[in-house]
Amino acid sequence: MNNKVIRKRRTRGEIIFLAVVITVLVFSIGGLFTAIQISNAPPPATSTATTTPTATITLTPTATLTRTPTPSDTPTPTLTATRTATITLTPSSTSLPTSTPTPFIFDQGEFKNAAVFEQVIPGIINRLMVADSGNFWLASPYAVGEYNPNTRVFNQINLRDPLIGLTRDGLAWILPTSGSPLTYWNGRVGRDYDATNAWLPPQGYGLPSPLRPDFSHDQSGSLWLTTGYDVRRLDGSQWRIFLPQEMGFALPYRKTMATSFRVTHSQISNTTWAGSCDFSNGYPMGGDGLRVYQDNKWQRTDLPDTTGCVTALTTDRFGYLWVGIGQQLWRYDERDDSWQAFDPPALDAAQYQGFTHGAVKELMAAPNGSVWVLYELCGGAGCETRHIRYRIQYSLWLTIHESNLITAPKLIFDGNSNAWLLSPGEISLFDGFQFKHVASIDWIAADSDNFGSLWILAGDLNGQMILWRYTP
Repeated sequence: MNNKVIRKRRTRGEIIFLAVVITVLVFSIGGLFTAIQISNAPPPATSTATTTPTATITLTPTATLTRTPTPSDTPTPTLTATRTATITLTPSSTSLPTSTPTPFIFDQGEFKNAAVFEQVIPGIINRLMVADSGNFWLASPYAVGEYNPNTRVFNQINLRDPLIGLTRDGLAWILPTSGSPLTYWNGRVGRDYDATNAWLPPQGYGLPSPLRPDFSHDQSGSLWLTTGYDVRRLDGSQWRIFLPQEMGFALPYRKTMATSFRVTHSQISNTTWAGSCDFSNGYPMGGDGLRVYQDNKWQRTDLPDTTGCVTALTTDRFGYLWVGIGQQLWRYDERDDSWQAFDPPALDAAQYQGFTHGAVKELMAAPNGSVWVLYELCGGAGCETRHIRYRIQYSLWLTIHESNLITAPKLIFDGNSNAWLLSPGEISLFDGFQFKHVASIDWIAADSDNFGSLWILAGDLNGQMILWRYTP
C-alpha cells in the first residue's frame, strides 16, 4: 500500500516537472523567434527621414557654387584677345557674306563685296578714309587703324587723346585737350610737334570755334589746319601760325562768342582763301568776310559783301572760287578778277509755304566742274529742320533734292562725276534729273579713292564689317 502511494506521488511529480520544463522551453523558443524578427526588421522611419534631407541640403549649394565661377571667367580671355589681336581682312567673292550679323536686308545694287572682316577697333567706327596709297583708314573715338589691302594686315593704336583728322597722305592726327603736342601716326610710327617745331597750343579771346578742325592741302602740297582760334600751315617741319589779327579779321572780343575760320585753295594757282564767322550759343551772328593769302601775305578781297559770316567755301577746276556768305552765294573768277552774285530759284509757294532760303550750308565741286549747293530752309520753327540742294552747271540752277532731316544726306562723287546721295539705310544715284534709289545698305561711312571708286563701310558694332565698292 505504501509502495503504491509512493509510486503515484513520484509519477505525479515527474509529470509536473516535465510540464514546467516544456513550458520554459516554449517561452524560450518564442522569445528567440521574437528577437530574430526584431533583428531582421527595417530601421525606424524616423531615422530615414532625418538622414535623407540632411544629405540633400548639404549637396545642393555645393553644386551651385562650383558652377557659378565658370561662366564669369570664360569671357575674359576671349574679349581681351579680340581687342588686341591683329586681324587680316578676308576678301569675299560672293555678293553677300554667308553669316550676316544684322537682320537688315541688303540690296547692294551695283556695289560689289570687296572685303569682310571682324571689327577689332573698340567703339563705334565714325570715319573711313581711302589714302592716296590705297590703304584704308578706320577710326572711332577710342582708336584708329590702317588696313593694307596688299598685305592684308590691319595695324591699330588705341587713343588716349582725340583724333582730329585723317589726311590723304596716310596720316592720323591726334591732339590732346591741353593743345600740345600735335601728333601724327602713319600706321607704324608716330611723330610729335611741339614748341621746337613752332607748334603752340591754340588760344585766344572768347570761346573756341564750334567747328571741327579741318586739314587741307594747297597746290604746292603744303598742309593747312584750322584750329579753334587760328589758321596754321606746315612748312617743312615747322608750323606757321596765322592769328586773326595778322589775317586782318576783326573779332567781337566777347567771352561768350566764338570765331571760326574756313579755308580753301585754288585749283589753278597757289592761292588760299580764309573766311570768318562769329557764333553765339552755336548760332552764326555775323563775321568779317573773306581774306586771301598770296605772296606770303594776307589781304582783304574785293568781295562786294565785305562783312558777314562765311558759311561755306570751295573751288572748282575752272578757276572759280565759290563763297557762301550770309544768305548770298558769290563766285569769283581768278582769271579776270571779277565777282558775280548767284540767287537760288524761287521756292514753290504751295510746297514751301512759309519758308525762305537761309544760309548756304555746304558747297561741293564735282570733278566735272559742276557745283552743288546746300541751302537751309527757314520757317516758323527756325532754320534747322529742312534743307534743299541745287546743282549749278554752266550758270544754270537745277533743283536736286529736299530733305527734312536735321543732318542733310551725305553727298559724294565718283571718278566720272556721278553724284551719290547717302541717307540712313539708302543710297541713291543722280540720273541727270533726280536722285534714284539704287541700293539699300545700312552704311556707316563712305569715301572715294584717287582712282574714282566709291567705298561704303557697313556692319555691326563689334561684329562683322563689310566694305562695298562701286567702280564707275
